[in-house]
Amino acid sequence: MLINRWQIAITVYLLIALVLIYFKPAMMFTPEGDVKHWSSENTETTSIFSLMIVFPVLALLCYYLGVWIELMLA
Repeated sequence: MLINRWQIAITVYLLIALVLIYFKPAMMFTPEGDVKHWSSENTETTSIFSLMIVFPVLALLCYYLGVWIELMLA
């Protein structure tokens, strides 16, 4: 097969990560553009959706998306 699950997963992951870093959503970044730190409280400098939580979860979801696409094309 020409495209495997790793190629799909890495491509989708990089695209979504770049979009998140480019647009800097308020739930992950401060108004100054700094990354919010993880905390269970939602303040100006902390958030439950910090990059250190979102990126690993995103990586897992992209891998399973790659597996699903590979199975659908097989």
